Amino acid sequence: MEEFQTYLPIYAIVLAAILCVGETLILVRTNKYWPLSIDDYLACGALIISALIFESAAGVVLMLCAWAFMTGNLYAMLFTRLDPHTGTRERIPALSVLLGAASLGLVATFATLISRMVPA
Repeated sequence: MEEFQTYLPIYAIVLAAILCVGETLILVRTNKYWPLSIDDYLACGALIISALIFESAAGVVLMLCAWAFMTGNLYAMLFTRLDPHTGTRERIPALSVLLGAASLGLVATFATLISRMVPA
């Protein structure tokens, strides 16, 4: 578990960078209303900041919150697009992978928080 805690901040930064690039490409290539992207950029920023201060308790809690928000947001996007009546079916594979990646980050960060709370 300790090895994963070492790499969790790097994982968060890499995933935040991928999401920022992806969101920017979507904004540039489609006619998406740009204010709808603000929450995605804020979540990515929170992930990056939390990764930089990950050694502190505040960093772990901030990362947990960022992952939870991101997981919920990706879940809503995925299942809105899967709706049989109004779903667009756009980017479902990418959203599925990102949802899995964010869920992994959420679980790993929660495990990190628990392990830091329990005395060794």
